[in-house]
Parts: sequence; C-alpha cells; structure tokens
Amino acid sequence: MKIIIRIFFCFFFLLIALPKAYGKDPYCQNLGFELGDFTNWEGYTWSEGQPGTPIPTTPKVFGTKANRQTVITSTGYDPVVGGTKLKVIPTGYATSARLGSTYLGNGGLRQSLTYALDVSKENAFLVYHFAVVLLDPHDASHEVIDEPRFKVTILDQSGNIIPDCANYDVFASDARIGGWQQGSYTGSFGTQTLFWRDWTAVGVDLSKYIGQKITIEFMTANCRRAGHFGYAYLVAECQPLYISVKFCSNDVAATLTAPTGFETYSWKDGKGAVVGDKQELALANPEEGATYACDMVSATGCPVSLTSKIIKYEPNADFKYDLVDCNVHTNSIKFSNLHAPLNGYLEYKWDFGDGTQSNLPSPTHVYSTSGMHTVSLVVKNPPSTCFDSVSKQVETFNPPFVGITGDSTFCDNHPAILKAYGAHHYSWGKDAEVLSTADSLSVSKAGTYWMLGYSSNNCVTEKKYKTINEEPDWEFAVSDGSSYCESDSLTVIASGAVKYQWSPTNKTTDRITVKTPGIYRVTGTNPRGCEKTIDINIIENKLPKVDFTLSTATLDRRHNQLTCTIPQEEGTRYYWNFGDNEVYTESVSPVSHTYTDLSQIGKYTISLRAKSIAGCEDFSSQQIEIVPFFPNVFTPNGDGVNDLLLEGLELFVFDRNGLVLYKGNSGWDGTYNGRNMDNDSYFYTANYTDINNQLHTKKGFVTLIR
Repeated sequence: MKIIIRIFFCFFFLLIALPKAYGKDPYCQNLGFELGDFTNWEGYTWSEGQPGTPIPTTPKVFGTKANRQTVITSTGYDPVVGGTKLKVIPTGYATSARLGSTYLGNGGLRQSLTYALDVSKENAFLVYHFAVVLLDPHDASHEVIDEPRFKVTILDQSGNIIPDCANYDVFASDARIGGWQQGSYTGSFGTQTLFWRDWTAVGVDLSKYIGQKITIEFMTANCRRAGHFGYAYLVAECQPLYISVKFCSNDVAATLTAPTGFETYSWKDGKGAVVGDKQELALANPEEGATYACDMVSATGCPVSLTSKIIKYEPNADFKYDLVDCNVHTNSIKFSNLHAPLNGYLEYKWDFGDGTQSNLPSPTHVYSTSGMHTVSLVVKNPPSTCFDSVSKQVETFNPPFVGITGDSTFCDNHPAILKAYGAHHYSWGKDAEVLSTADSLSVSKAGTYWMLGYSSNNCVTEKKYKTINEEPDWEFAVSDGSSYCESDSLTVIASGAVKYQWSPTNKTTDRITVKTPGIYRVTGTNPRGCEKTIDINIIENKLPKVDFTLSTATLDRRHNQLTCTIPQEEGTRYYWNFGDNEVYTESVSPVSHTYTDLSQIGKYTISLRAKSIAGCEDFSSQQIEIVPFFPNVFTPNGDGVNDLLLEGLELFVFDRNGLVLYKGNSGWDGTYNGRNMDNDSYFYTANYTDINNQLHTKKGFVTLIR
C-alpha cells in the first residue's frame, strides 16, 4: 500500500488533551499561540509547481502572510467542512493557528510554521494537536506528490530528521485510511471529494534530547497545479516526562501518575508482577524504596517506559533576607532559600508583595517603594506533587520613598487627612510640638506639618513637610424664585457643587420640582468634599378670583348695555373681552359695555383674565343671549326707521276682528292687500328659536302710527 511508502515514521494519537496551562509555561512560551500572535514561531512561504505546468517554483521566504498563517482567537467551526463538525479551536483551549486556507493563488502554495525548543527535564514531553482538511483531486493526471498535503517533522539541532514515530506525512489520497471523514466541496471545478480529520493529539518523547535544541515543523500544501487546497489547524504544549508521585510527609498512601496521552498503561512492581493497568496507581502503605515501572504504548504501538521509586517528599519552604541598612539606599533585598530538597528537586515561586515574582532559588529584588511587604514563597518538589509555602513580613527602608499623601485643604466637618507611607512607624508634629505617632493625622487648622518615618530598628528620615490651608470659599446658589401659583409647580435649580442632596425629597440631582409649599433644604458638596446648605421657603400663591356676575341674562336691540361685576382684589388686574371684538381691555370692576349690533338672535361670550400681584393668572367666561326686541309701536312711514315689524321671525298679524293681515318672516310693513292700514292697534303671534334650539312663541299687540 502506498501509505506505507510515504509515512516514514509511526505516530501516536492522544485521546485526552493535556491542560492548556502547559502552553503558557516559560519552558515553551507561546507554543499554544496563547499570546495571540506568532511569538517564538517562524513562518515560511513558497510555491512548488508540477513539471510541465506554468506554475512557478519559488524559494522559501521568511515571514507569515495573510491566508497562509493565521492565529485563531475566536471559537467557531470550519466553514468548508460545514455545520458544527470541525471546531477551529479544540476543546479546552483558547487559541490555535490555521496553516494554509482555501486560497489557491497561482497554485502549488506551500507554507510552514516552526518552533525551536530547548529541551529540558521540564519540557521533555511535547504534545501537538492538529486537524486537517484536504480536497482530493482523485484523478489519474495527479500523481501523489501533486496532491494537497499535511506534514509534521521533528528535527535535531543540526536540522536532521529525528527518527521518531511522531513524524507525520499525509497526502489527500492517503486520507481514505482510517480516522478520516469524507464530505464534498463545490467550487470553480465543480463538486469534489473533501477529506478531513478531527482534532488529534500526538505525543513526542524528547527525553533523549535534554540539553539540545530540537525543532518541530508543520507544513501544508495545495496541489502542485491550481485547483485543490489543503490546510490544517494546530496547537501544541509541553510538560515534564516523569511519573508524578503523591507521597508527602504526612501521607500514608501513595499515588503514582503516569503522563497523559497513551492508549495502554502497564504497572509492574520490583519483581516484574503486573499491579495496575490505569494511568494512576494507588498504593496503600507502600514500602519506601520500592521501585515501580510503567510501560506505556501509544495508539500506533510506540512504547515509552518510566520508573519511579517510593520516596517521601518533604519540601520545606523557608527563607531569610538581609537586614535593612540605614546607610544604603539601593532598596534591594537579598532573599535566601534555607532548605535543599531531600529527594527530587525544587521549583520556587517567589511573590515579593509588589506585583513581581521570581522562580530563582535565592533572588535579589529591588523595591520601588519603602515600607512593609508581604513576601511569600511556594516550593514544589517534582517529580512529586508535594509542596510547601511560607509568608513573611519583609521591611524595606529607603528615605526617598517615604512620604505623605492626603488633602492639602480642610473645611468645616471635613478635616484634611494626611497619610504617611514607606516606613515602619511615624511621628507627626507642627513646629516643635509632636502631635501623633500614628500613620495618619487629621488636620483642621492651617499651617505646615512635619512627619518623620522610622524603620523597625529606628533608622529615621529627614522631616517631610506638608502645608495645609483652609479650603477657599466657593459659590453655591439656587435659582431665583421661591413661589409658584396654585395648581402649578416650581423647579428649583442648585449650582456650584459636584454632588447635591435635597431634603425632604431625598433627591440627589441638581434640581427638584416642587408642587407642595414648605421649607426645602439643599446641601451641596464641592470636589474637596466640603459642604454648604441653603434653605428655601417655597410659597404657594392663590389664584385670583374670576367668578364675575352679569347685570342681565339677555340683550336685545333696545337693551344693549351690559355691566360685569367682580369683587376687587388688591393688586389684581382684570382684562375683559365682551365677545364682539378680539381685544382684551383692562378695567377695574364693575365694567360696562354697549353692544352696537344685536340684530340677530345668538350669543356673545364674555371672557375675563385676571392677574394677581404675585403674577398668578386665572380665566373664566360666561355667555349672554341675544333675543328679539318686541316693540309696542312701529311706524311704517318709509323713513327707514322702524318700518318693518319683527323682521326675521315667523309672524302672524291680526286686526281686531281676527282677520289675518300678514304671515311670513320678512316683517310686516303695515299694509294689507297693498293698502296701508289705519293707525290702530293690531295683534300678533311671533315664533323664534333661541340659542339652545328651544322654540318660543310670543303674543302681543302693537300700535301702528304713520
């Protein structure tokens, strides 16, 4: 089978991913692309054309390119495989890299990523994870060497291939071998067969290369023509290669744990008897000095054997540091670890209490502040999981770093609070008087105050000074106006502060809207925290009275004068509109008005707008009815005055004998059948409809005079 010819070394697949924290280990930094870039990686791009085709072959070019090498930082799924079948970042990781893409360029594209690793006992077990997508040409015109490809190669420090089963080389046609899945892809060449492999882990035992630099190289290639792509996703990590032992000072039982990532485990005791077949081996009351071996085999048969001895691991975390020297202002502290390992070796993690750390056994640290620092040390004891920790208060004393913080002003109820820093203890004073030995001082008087800082062995600084002044006066005010009109409201606005507190409303905005009279208080706070208070007495002003009376309920042509009366209120101004014009007339009460046009039945609206001395306004209106005028004399003599009787009404006129002399609504002109009637009294009946659509009938008599 051609697969045997082209895969030069066996590989093994790890079904369980190692913790991603290993990728952040200083021994293989950014091996898992956790920095979000290609730090510590090298990228190359080139092209390789098939003989007899116009696709050019180009040399390797250093550097990464878009669509060729890409760091993946967002979870999702590969769009070519489709759906939710293939994650672009494996479970348990935050990043990965994509090597290659569907971009074909001019064909024959190759791209690689390489990582150089200085092998030590801390990183001698390398695990890489990959997922691959290959578009298969699957026709006789493509030789295998022309096909899309994914390749992993482990190189020694001389650039030679390390003969390890972790090397991997696969072409598209090889993807029909087990472990691959098949789909389809539709592109410019129609629908073609797509092969893809889900995330697979491969482990590499580098223990034989401790002290050397090895390189792992990943390469993907499109086909050597221009129609088929191949790309891969990858991420890697490292860890020590040893059996982890949990058998600490107070333990009775022991647990041995082999490295993650092998298909089978076989534990044997010192006599060769098999005692377990899991990754972990639990031992009750183990014999110290007893030896156990674990034979591990990968999925493809690559063997690794490790041994471990049952030993008590008792790490002891303790340290000392040099004494503070008053005369040396370097502010550096020499830390010394006090205990060597009884078994195995020690790993150190110092936390200096100022945000910095170290993993050296006995570091020297320069502090940027003076004072007390909590320093902690955690000591781990590989190959065991045992550890110990200790914390101590460490004093540094550097007079230039001793000082005073706090406000430089004070005000009522808000003294200036001065805080000293950088020393073990302090002394405060003003002039020759000592005021306090605390680490802070409350000041409510203007002046210059001093502070002395001392170390624990009474090294002392020169006096540090702080001048305190009274907070300058600041403007705090509320808007003009402290009253509002009945049924209205008043908005009061405060200004000059950065914070506000209103009582009794408990509002904290710069303004409130008042609808109830009373005393309101606002307290303003300036940026320093000083406060001022203003009380506002809010008054509710009554509305002026606008209920007026009319001298009559109706008007007619003869009775055309109207008088309006309202009780006069001091300071109130009255504005009248009598309905026969659009102008308000200011007048005192009472006020009279004569109408000039009352010829039609109807109404007028009389309006009053009153404005009090406080500026409050109210409004009211009434209607007065215009009714017909019924005369008892009329003079139809042709002089244009009183020539028609009750014009516009439905009118019936009778003589003394009951003869109907006139009926209609044009008004009677004093004639009957074209003849003037004699001066005499005549009787009438008149009908009309008022403004409320009510029918009225009026009967009476009128004297005709010529």
